[in-house]
Amino acid sequence: MNNINIRNVLLVIGAIVLVVLGMNVLSTFIGAIIPIFITGVVAFILGRVTAGRSVGALFRTAQTAGSTVMAAASRMVEEKPPVVVQGKVNAPAAASQPVEQAAPPPPTKEEPQVKNRELLDEDFEVKTPEQIAAESKRLEAEASQKAAALDPKALIEERKKRLLGNQGGES
Repeated sequence: MNNINIRNVLLVIGAIVLVVLGMNVLSTFIGAIIPIFITGVVAFILGRVTAGRSVGALFRTAQTAGSTVMAAASRMVEEKPPVVVQGKVNAPAAASQPVEQAAPPPPTKEEPQVKNRELLDEDFEVKTPEQIAAESKRLEAEASQKAAALDPKALIEERKKRLLGNQGGES
């Protein structure tokens, strides 16, 4: 108990202050100085790589690359075969001309390559647009019936009671 004196207490407080200041300097170094250093290194490398080239030349290079990509994309679009539309045509000019229908491709019975077979729904049924519209109307009717049955004032009072825990809910 004799070691506790003002000198030892001040040394402990000084050590704590130095540790806190050291942590502060370290966090500043990690949070600010290292990103600035990395940015400087990247800027230096880019400066060395692009030495002797003007900014205009860099933009022209970028435009040339962009036009090359656009030219390749337009060639790919031009190489695609024309699309054959099956079914009715609503245009009046096409009504006098017969519509050529391409034969549908034969159905293939190959099993799809699936990783998780248990995720496949064996009873999946593709719905027609009429079935989708009928189901949509049915769901809208159910939602409107539920909405009509709700009383907004009663819902507000119920929420007040729930939030206030039946304390002063009377108004």
